[in-house]
Amino acid sequence: MKLRFKHRVSKEDLKEDRFQETVERVAEWYYRDPKKFWIGAAAVVVMIVGVILLLQNRPKTVSVEAELRLTDALVSLAQGDMQRAEQGFSELTTLFGRDYAGIKAHYYLGHIYYMAQPPRHEEAKRAFAKFLSKAKDDPVLSPAAQVGIGNCEEQLGNSLKAAAAYEAAYRKWPKSALAFDAMMAAGRAYRNAGALAKAEKVYQELLDRKEKPTGQQMEEIRMQLAHVQALKNRL
Repeated sequence: MKLRFKHRVSKEDLKEDRFQETVERVAEWYYRDPKKFWIGAAAVVVMIVGVILLLQNRPKTVSVEAELRLTDALVSLAQGDMQRAEQGFSELTTLFGRDYAGIKAHYYLGHIYYMAQPPRHEEAKRAFAKFLSKAKDDPVLSPAAQVGIGNCEEQLGNSLKAAAAYEAAYRKWPKSALAFDAMMAAGRAYRNAGALAKAEKVYQELLDRKEKPTGQQMEEIRMQLAHVQALKNRL
C-alpha cells in the first residue's frame, strides 16, 4: 500500500488547519444522508474524537507505521473514499493485529460495513464485537462499538438483542456521551419487541436517576414512557 504521507509523523505534519479540514469533511459526509443519520450526531463525535486522540495523544510505544496507516485510512474515510478506507483498515487488522491501531481498525471497519450500500450488518456486528474483544475498555470507541452492535441487531429485526446491546452500553459506560441515547434506544427496542414492561422500566430508571435529566431529555423520556404505558393499558 502506498501511503500518502512522505515524512515521518511530526507536529509540522499534523497542523491544526488540516485537522479542521478533516473534521469538516467528516461532518459533511455524515449529513449527506439524513436517513442514515438516525443513530445521532454521536457518531460524528466519535469519529472526531477518534481523530483527536490519534493525532494529539499518540502513545510513544506504538508502531509509527501502524499510526501512519491508521491516519491515512481515517482521512480516506472522512473524504468518503470507502473502498480505500476499507482496504487500509483491513490491512491494519492483518499486519498490525496486536498494535492498538490495528485493534481500532476493527471498529472503523464495523462503521464502514454499517454505512455501506447495501448495509453489511452481519459483517459490521462481527467487526464491532472483534474490537470489543480486543480493546482495553476504550472510553470513546468501546461504548460506540456496543451501540453499533445494537444498531445492527435492530436493523436486522432482532429487537430484543438490540435492546440488550443498547442497555449493555449504558450499564458498562454510564458516563459515556452515548449513555443516554443508548438507554433511550433500549427502551425503543424493547417496545418494538413487545417487551413493554422492560421498556417502561428503562424509561422509569432514567427518570429516577440521581443526576436528573433536564429540558428536552426529560420531555422525551416522559413522552416515551407515556406511550409505553398507553400500549400496556390496551392489552
